[in-house]
Amino acid sequence: MKGESIMVKQLLQKAKDSALLSVEFYNKPAVSFKSEGFITMMCIAWTSLFHAYFFKNKIKPYYKKNENSKRSRYDTIPIELADGGKIKENKWWELSKCLNNFYKSESNNPVRKNLEFFYKIRNMIEHRNNPELDPNLYAECQANILNFNNFLKEHFGDKHKMDYMLSYTIQMFNSNKNFFEATKSELKKKNALEIVEFIKSFRTSLSSEVFESPEYAYKAVLIQVKNHESKDTLPLKFINEKDLTDEQKEQLKNMGIVLIKEKTISQDNIPGNFTLTHAQLREKVTERLPHIQHDYYEKIKKYLRIRYDNHLTYKRIHNPKSLKSQCTYYYDEKIIDEFIKICPPITHTTEPIVSQIESLVDKILAAKKDNPQANTREWEKDIDKLVYKLYDLTEEEIKVIEEKGE
Repeated sequence: MKGESIMVKQLLQKAKDSALLSVEFYNKPAVSFKSEGFITMMCIAWTSLFHAYFFKNKIKPYYKKNENSKRSRYDTIPIELADGGKIKENKWWELSKCLNNFYKSESNNPVRKNLEFFYKIRNMIEHRNNPELDPNLYAECQANILNFNNFLKEHFGDKHKMDYMLSYTIQMFNSNKNFFEATKSELKKKNALEIVEFIKSFRTSLSSEVFESPEYAYKAVLIQVKNHESKDTLPLKFINEKDLTDEQKEQLKNMGIVLIKEKTISQDNIPGNFTLTHAQLREKVTERLPHIQHDYYEKIKKYLRIRYDNHLTYKRIHNPKSLKSQCTYYYDEKIIDEFIKICPPITHTTEPIVSQIESLVDKILAAKKDNPQANTREWEKDIDKLVYKLYDLTEEEIKVIEEKGE
C-alpha cells in the first residue's frame, strides 16, 4: 500500500507539533494567558490537520480565482523578496473554509461547533489578556484537543495518535468568583465585556444536543479519593456530572467550575425507548462498525432519521411555538441494527452495491431538503432490495422480512 506523501507527512508533523505546543503552553504554571496561547496554536494545528486530510484525499486546499469553475486557476498571493523580486504562493484555505469543505451541510456537528467557537474567538482573544477566562473555557479547550486526537486516529491511523504523550495536568483554579457573573463595569475595566458577551451568545445559540456533547465541551470534575481500596490507583478520578448529588452540584456551581448554559429550555416527555443521545449513538455505531467513515455515517444517520421518524428516532423541538426553534434528536438502540445492515465492510463484492445505496440516499436527502413532505417511498424500497442483494437473501427470507415489516 502506498504510504503518505511528503506533503501529508509535513503537514501532519506541523499539526501534531502545534497541538503539543498548545498543551505545553496551557499547562505551564508561569503563563497567565493560557487560553489565548492554546487557542492560537490549536487553530494552527487544526488548519494543518485539515490540509493534510485534503491532500491525502486528492483535494488541493487552495482558493481558486473562480470558485464556480472546475478549471479555474488557483488564486495566489504575491510575496516581495529582499532583492526586489517577487514570488507567488498559492492562497491556502483558512480554518473556516476547511470546515465548510469537510462538514458541508452538517452545520450542527459538535466538533465543528467547537472549532467555530475557537476560530471566531481567536481574533478577540489574541489582543487581550484575561487569565480569568481560563476556567470558563477549560471544557471547550479539553474537548478540542481530544477531538484533534480522535481525528488523527480516525483519518490517519493509530500510529499518529498523541494520547500516549499526554499526562493528566495538575490544576489550581483557586478563584471562587465566576468571571461570567461580573458586572458590566467590572468587565469593561478588564477589557473583557465584548468577549464575555460573545461567549455567552455563542453558547446560547447551540442546541442542547451540541452543547451537552463531550465533542463540543468536555466537562470533567476532579475529586479527591481517600482510602481507596487500590494502592496502585491513579490519583485522579473522573466521574460523570450526572452522577453527582444535588449537594455536590451546588458546591461546584458556587466554585464557578461547572459550565452552565445561560438559557432555559422547556422539557417534554421523551418516550422511554429513545435512550441514546447523538454522542452515544456515534460511539456505539463506531464501536460496532470501526470501518465506517465520518461522512457516510452522517449521511446514513440523516436518512434513518427520515425513514424511522418517531419509530427509531425522536425529534424533540425545544419551543413548538417557534418555527425557528432548535431541536434535539434521541435514538432507539435498535437503530444500530439499521446502520449495520447498510454499512458493511467495503470489499470488491459489496462496494458497487454500497455505492448504489449511497446514491439513493443522496436522492432521498436532496428531495426532503427541497420538500420535507416529498414521497421517497419508492427509493426506500430500492434500498431494501439492494440490502437483500447485499446479504444474498432468498425470496422466502425476503417475504418473511417484509411480512414482519422490518
